[in-house]
Amino acid sequence: MNPVVRGMLAVIGGILIAFVLIVVVQTIGTRIYPPPPMDRANIDSIKAVMAQIPLASLLFVVLSYAAGSVAGGWVAARFAPRDKMAHAMTVGGLLFLLGIVNLMSLPHPTWFWVASSATYWLGAWSGARAAGA
Repeated sequence: MNPVVRGMLAVIGGILIAFVLIVVVQTIGTRIYPPPPMDRANIDSIKAVMAQIPLASLLFVVLSYAAGSVAGGWVAARFAPRDKMAHAMTVGGLLFLLGIVNLMSLPHPTWFWVASSATYWLGAWSGARAAGA
């Protein structure tokens, strides 16, 4: 297979695996810590709920980002034809950019900005290292 195509597929596969794990872990988190009722069409309602979310619930979200980033980085590095770390970090970078969009669209505590932003990069790097990069 063409190395460029294989590299693109490695990154796409890493992103897909990351999304699946993020959704699975966040689903578990919302079952353990269900969010209060809110009007999802009303930003004021969302802001009020975000202010009430317990710390453990937010930690589940960070855990989901970590699980997704590690797995996504591992997949990208494992299947990349060369420059395995670069492919894994591409996954981490894309997850980081999507995370910034999420952070800007909903109010989050400052610690969550720092923790989630670092998690994407550290997770992808850890996944790449686990894959032998």
